[in-house]
Amino acid sequence: MSKQFYLQDSRSNTGDGLMFWALGGGYTTNLDKAELFTQKQAYSHRETDIPWPKDYVDARAHLGVDHQYINLDEASDRLRPGCIVALQIPGHWNGNDIAFARWPIGHTYRFEKAHHLTLEAADAIGNTPEEALIWPLSYLEAKARRLVHQRDVSIEEALQGTGIEVVKLRKQLKPWERPPNCQGCGRFISWDGRFLNNCKNCGGNNCP
Repeated sequence: MSKQFYLQDSRSNTGDGLMFWALGGGYTTNLDKAELFTQKQAYSHRETDIPWPKDYVDARAHLGVDHQYINLDEASDRLRPGCIVALQIPGHWNGNDIAFARWPIGHTYRFEKAHHLTLEAADAIGNTPEEALIWPLSYLEAKARRLVHQRDVSIEEALQGTGIEVVKLRKQLKPWERPPNCQGCGRFISWDGRFLNNCKNCGGNNCP
């Protein structure tokens, strides 16, 4: 049985990523920045907080790359002949996480499943920046963080044998009830506002 727990704030997620109490205050999807609690502390959580055994969550975590912490100009120095790269698919987001090309087709938000290829092979594909962005793998590896998606965990399974009971929680937002991301910069925008104005941050047009 796990002796340490993460505490999820069930009132909101970032995309599919669960949001946990952060060490030092606030909330985070980054498991390495989440505060850890004892079982006794986990018993006295708020109605909207869900205690997750650390071992259970860690075993189901994956790597994601938050667009807020990466910069193409900063990464360009690592794009050298023969280097290994990954391709970002613009316009696809899961919360703040960017999407990567998979092999042989499709995309993924899990960094560890992104297709790896050489810079020369990526250039030979001939994608435009609107179709794919080339990132040096070494740069992204330093920016990736551990998080866990809601679909990959079950609170009933996680708390089996811990003696902790989960109170009835407020309704979770469905994917279509969450605010969409701007296709240009990834900021959250309103469903109705995208028809009325371009993104106030980057000027992008988000009309379907």
